Amino acid sequence: MAAPRFIFHIACKDDWERQKDEPAYSTETLDSEGFIHCSREEQLNGTILRWFKKRRDLRILKIDTAQLGVPVIYEAAEDGSGFFPHVFGAITKTAIVEVELPKGNE
Repeated sequence: MAAPRFIFHIACKDDWERQKDEPAYSTETLDSEGFIHCSREEQLNGTILRWFKKRRDLRILKIDTAQLGVPVIYEAAEDGSGFFPHVFGAITKTAIVEVELPKGNE
């Protein structure tokens, strides 16, 4: 299966708002793990249910991988639930083509 052009990052509203005027978006995991966690579109709802079920302060960043300029590597989840895209660098704002609320979070 070919890697999709668009991947998605689940951001907390405060993190996104704090960085919205910066040239790139980053997370604590870039420093601690070396990458930013993302999901393919078909993984998005499962990721939200598993890690963010009770959160109502989320934003979904739709990322155009053709605009990133940093590596995206698909790595297996430790629990065997699939291969997830990891972004090995900050996400430039030009690569973020859409920011939306998760379904049910409107």
